[in-house]
Order: sequence, then C-alpha cells, then structure tokens
Amino acid sequence: MRYFISFLFLTFYLFGFDYHLKPYSLSEGVDCFFGLPSSVSEENGGNMINSCYVETTDGYIVIDSGPTYSYAQSTYAIMEKQKKLPVKYVINTASDEVHILGNGFFKEQGAVLIGPKNYKRHLIGNKKLLISEKISKDAIHNTRMVPLDNYLEDDLVLLLGDLKVNIKKIKNDDEHLMVHVPSKKTVFAGDMIFNNRLVAFKDNRSLLVWQEGLNLLKSLPWVDMVSSHGYMTRRNALKNTESYLTLLKSEVEESILKGESKEEAIKNIRLLSFSEDRLYDFWHPKNVASVYSELTEKKNSKRVMDVTEKLPTIISKNEIKKKAEVKKTVEKKVVEPTVVTTPPKKVTQKSVHKVSYVSFSVATRRAKAQNKIIFLKVRSSTCKYCDELDRVMATNNDVKKILNKYFEVVNINIDYEDVPYDRRIESTPTLIFFRPNIESPLMNLTGIRALGEFLTVLKEVVEDGHNGGYLKP
Repeated sequence: MRYFISFLFLTFYLFGFDYHLKPYSLSEGVDCFFGLPSSVSEENGGNMINSCYVETTDGYIVIDSGPTYSYAQSTYAIMEKQKKLPVKYVINTASDEVHILGNGFFKEQGAVLIGPKNYKRHLIGNKKLLISEKISKDAIHNTRMVPLDNYLEDDLVLLLGDLKVNIKKIKNDDEHLMVHVPSKKTVFAGDMIFNNRLVAFKDNRSLLVWQEGLNLLKSLPWVDMVSSHGYMTRRNALKNTESYLTLLKSEVEESILKGESKEEAIKNIRLLSFSEDRLYDFWHPKNVASVYSELTEKKNSKRVMDVTEKLPTIISKNEIKKKAEVKKTVEKKVVEPTVVTTPPKKVTQKSVHKVSYVSFSVATRRAKAQNKIIFLKVRSSTCKYCDELDRVMATNNDVKKILNKYFEVVNINIDYEDVPYDRRIESTPTLIFFRPNIESPLMNLTGIRALGEFLTVLKEVVEDGHNGGYLKP
C-alpha cells in the first residue's frame, strides 16, 4: 500500500495539472492545442493560448510553450506518442507568461529557445510569477522563468531537416513575433490576431505598430493562420481584429477632434458590434484609454514639431548688419520689374458618379454583358450598420469608383423582399458577390463594420475575378 501511494504521488507530480489536451491537425506535419477563450483561472490552469508543433525529419519546432511546466510536459507526451522525435526549437511569439512558462521543460530536453527582445524584462530581479496567484499549486509546480538562447532583434531563418522557417520581427515591436512556414502555407500570427475574444491592449502596446504588423501578416503567402487566441484559421480570421482596430482608431480620433477627455471617450466609444466578443466589458474601456493616450501623444508631438519648424532663427547683430549692407548693394544694382500676379485657380475635387441600384434580373443581364460581378447587399429596416454602409457607398469616392467599374449593385431588404437563390440570411448587413447565372457565390460576408474592411473586401473580390479570368484588367 505504501508503494502504491508513493507511485500515485510520483505520477501526480510527473504531469501535475490535467489540461485534458487534444491536438488538432491543421495540415500534414502541423498540429495545435487550442486554448480556451477566457482569462487565466484556477479551473483552466492558464490554458488560454494556442500552442503548436511542426514536425520535421530531424525533430519538432514548438510555437509557444504554454503557461506552465506541466502544460509543456503534457504536450510533449502527446507529441512522443505521435512520433518519437526531439524538440529542437521553441519559438515564443510573445513575452506574456502564458506563452513562455513551458520553456523550462523544453530547455531540459535540450531545445533552443527563441523569443522577442523584451522577454529579458522577466529576468530582471527575483520577480514572482503573476500567474502563480491565479492557478493552483499542482498547475504551477516546477514552473519557472528561464533565459532564452536568442532574443530576436531582426528576422531569422531556421533550417531544420526538410523545413525552412521564417521568424518575422515586427518593426518597432519588441514584444511580438510571427512565424511563417512557406512549404506548409502556414503562419503563426501570435498576438497579432484575436478571435473568440476581444482584442487586448496591454504593456503599452501601440495601435499604429499593431496595424503595421497586420499589413506584414497580410503580405505573407499563407492559407492557414494560427493566432494566440481563437479557433479560426483561414484568411477571414483577420477580419475581427482588423475591423476592431480600424474602427477604434477612427472613433478615438473623432473624440479627440471634438475635444473630449479620455473619460468622456471611454464613456462614449462603445463599439457595440463587438460587445458579444468575450472579455469585451473588461478590455474595451482599457483599449479606448490606451489608444486615446497614444493618439493624443502623437498629436501633441506633431504640434511641437510644427511649432519648432516655425520658430525664427536667432542670429547675431553683426550678421544682421552684414545682411543689411548686402541688401543695399543689391538694391542699387538691380531694379526689379513689376510683376502682375493672378490668383491661382481653385481646384475642386470632382465627385464620382453615385452608385446606382438595380434589380437582380437587370444586374444579371448587365453583369453578363459587361463582364461585371453582381454585388448583393442585404439589409433590414432597423439595421444601423446597414445605414452606415449605405452612407459610405453614397459618399466615399474610392468606394464609388470601384463599385461603378466592377460591380452591378442590388439592394435587398429582407423585411419585405426575397433573397435570390433562397439564400438564408443570419444577420445584416450581409454582402454576397455572384458571377451572373452562377448560384455559388464568390464571397459571402456578414457584419461589415468599417470603411477599411469594406474596401479590402471589394478589392479581394476584384482580384478573385481577375485571377479567374472573368473581370477585364
């Protein structure tokens, strides 16, 4: 009996907290453990991020080691069952504790640890782990902070076995990395993308730098994308984060322009279309405050630069005297002719011709004759986001240009009109793009929330039309 109890005790501390992990295959050789869309708690043991492993002929590459030693130990046990290979590299896409605290276990296995530059801040002094106050002792057992082998300050290329891995350093961001595996058509976006929970600004994260990082992410060739939070893995997984950042920036800029205080901005900027995202109530006010501070600081810095540029140059009395003597000499020698000036013509920007709405039958006929795409805009009578989309389509010249050139636009109100092909509409606005007489849509989207997102969608549809050989260049 004594030996049995000892065995149980040893088993308990061999794996500690039971994370109930199950790997999901993203593609051949790429598997992930998807975390819960929640905050760190005693119940989940910190399991709220996504951790992945990529198989090569020479060993595994782990993307984010997870929140604890026990978590990393559990993931490795599953990996060994799949194929008994060593873990050669661990890449931390962020420096938050939940991304990196499994490093200690993998370091014991001989893995090379790579992460962002600001990981170093965790190693200063004898700091207590913040996560230790939120999870149980069996979950935190043996978890410790360990130094990295490489703190990235620039891009890095890893070659392991038959695989090439590009680690991308985001400009002006020492907290986050992205990992691109071209042969797998996969990118590990880390905290660049949030799904199933609201975006979180913390550690003085910059909105403008974040948006630059998104541009880098969009420029990479990939089919599958894994973020730190959420289950969506295709290109539309970008939509929620990109829309939120775009709309938040726009609303905060408008608030600052109105002269509102930070407290007023927090109260007034609600972005209720994102209120169903998890942790909205906790993070949204903090996000508004963070972005307000950043944009106000940027505005003030620009004002200081403008004022500095307009300051007169201070020169000595002798220099003034010399300039005056030179001016008199020149005036004696040169007689300036009289110049008649005419005021410059006032240039007014021409408004692009408005977008016209037609019936579905007319749109089908015209689109077929002119090689255009049918854009079916579905709305309801009480949809405020539909009203905003209508306003953008009526006033924005960039939108009107692209719609007039490539699309035939049909407006359907589901309160009193039927949707073509009996398509089921879950919510409004819904945007559906068809080629004429083809029932399967090119694209079907719900919930456009920002101008930038709408333009991106239109351009993607046009690009698809060109690639398919349907639209004229």
